[in-house]
Amino acid sequence: MSEITADGQARGDSPDHASGAIVTFFSHASPLLLLALTLACALWRASLGPLEAVELFAPLVIAAGWPFLEWVIHVHMLHYRPIRLFGRRIDFRLPQTHRDHHASPWDLQRVFIPLHIFALVPPLLFLGAWLILPSPEIRATALLCYFGLGLHYEWVHYLAHIRWCPPSRYYRRRVKHHRLHHFRNEKLWWGVSMGLGDSLLGTAPPADTVARSSTTAHLLDS
Repeated sequence: MSEITADGQARGDSPDHASGAIVTFFSHASPLLLLALTLACALWRASLGPLEAVELFAPLVIAAGWPFLEWVIHVHMLHYRPIRLFGRRIDFRLPQTHRDHHASPWDLQRVFIPLHIFALVPPLLFLGAWLILPSPEIRATALLCYFGLGLHYEWVHYLAHIRWCPPSRYYRRRVKHHRLHHFRNEKLWWGVSMGLGDSLLGTAPPADTVARSSTTAHLLDS
């Protein structure tokens, strides 16, 4: 299968076939943690008995909101710019790691969700589910959906940074748009695993209408 360059070409030492891509993906901690959380929630839900129709509401809400959640996190958290407050520079670890990722987009060590996020976000999600959702069945189903979508997000983001891509129009489009974010203009194409947020918010214009930003131009030679 031909590479999807979209203004950038994956490094030659990245996986170029399906088996290598899958093995490399699960050799990193973040996908393994997300897989473990997804399977744990699936086993938890299976232990609670038959699925009830009312449980489907939470996954539908999560899936519908996911494109906008991706968009907001990418814009306002990953691309947070440091500010000065009372003479002190205010910055955070997550946007720092994301700036490193943009500086070296083919480095697979910088592609995945930073591990310190797992010490904070999953406990908050479990606590939120316990406080907000009315039954163990709905909590388990909702968390299963959330962590499953998180694992899929990691997979799609990873695909945009290697040479191989599944022979699917959906995946090819997601890879192309994310590479445009890295190599055309980092202020556009915010969606990763889903593009609905970009489509509705007007941040995925035709690539040939967007000038290359000064901060991405040097990456084409990396």
